[in-house]
Amino acid sequence: MSFRSNGVSEDCLYLNVWTPDPFAGARLPVLVYFYGGGFLAGDGSEPRYDGAQMARRGIVAVAVNYRLNIFGFLAHSELSAESPYQGSGNYGFLDQHAALLWVRDNIAAFGGDPDRVTIAGESAGSISAHAQMVSPLSRDLISGVIGSSGGLDALPPFPLEKVEQLWVAFAKTVGATSIADLRALPAERLLDATRGMGARDFPGTIDGHFFPKFPAEIVAAGAHALVPLMVGWNSEEMNYRALLGEQEPTPAAYAQAVRALYGGHADDVLRLYPGSTEQQVKQSATELSGDRFVVYSTWKWADDHRRSGCPVFRYGQTEAAVSR
Repeated sequence: MSFRSNGVSEDCLYLNVWTPDPFAGARLPVLVYFYGGGFLAGDGSEPRYDGAQMARRGIVAVAVNYRLNIFGFLAHSELSAESPYQGSGNYGFLDQHAALLWVRDNIAAFGGDPDRVTIAGESAGSISAHAQMVSPLSRDLISGVIGSSGGLDALPPFPLEKVEQLWVAFAKTVGATSIADLRALPAERLLDATRGMGARDFPGTIDGHFFPKFPAEIVAAGAHALVPLMVGWNSEEMNYRALLGEQEPTPAAYAQAVRALYGGHADDVLRLYPGSTEQQVKQSATELSGDRFVVYSTWKWADDHRRSGCPVFRYGQTEAAVSR
């Protein structure tokens, strides 16, 4: 990651806007982009998220910052008690929602059309786009969604009480027994204490507010944003080493790894992801690792949304498929 911001700061909730025509009457389409980074790291200032190319094509582009890591997803019973909706966590998602509210209220001044806002993101940013699409807070603020490598099934929200308990246990590792104790610690110490934790250690919560119910229940009820969706993923979302570790990519090692993961379903998996030669093992293990990582969750997102009767598109390197 390469950042253009001037250092680390808790004063981080900014967004960047690029526009080809800062005229309130221009009514140009708007793209709001959420960066990836596993909800652990990232910054809207990264050069790869620069919106100048979009602006040159007549689009108002917005890159959004949001809180990450412990600052974005800590849940605690005392925080829930302080909250008007009796929930906590999801602060990173709520930052993104706040940015969408800002876009609705202000983007016309930059030449954008608040009624034509497409949200997009990659990896954690794609999961975020799915989250905003599902949340009743944001569903009416967007007119289209683009997901690149990741749906909510990859990092699903958990029941609030479970996440609160996880963070209470974490607090004890830094000598904190209350929210007051946590607030008294330097932010740097809290961040250092999360080193070694991964994206799955920062789940969202069913907080009764951003996620009033589990996403699958919201979608089944048709209560999510019923707008066009385009999804896609990369050809190598994970390397075969994610499945085999340091083992050589032999057919025997591959079959053993698959059987350890899938037990009685291993033969079905090996039929779909065959590995009779070393080269085939490398290819199949790479594809299986990627599918397990984010591809399936992205496909599932698209398939569930298709069942809602909405247009769904898939982009790819060599094909373009449309489901209706």
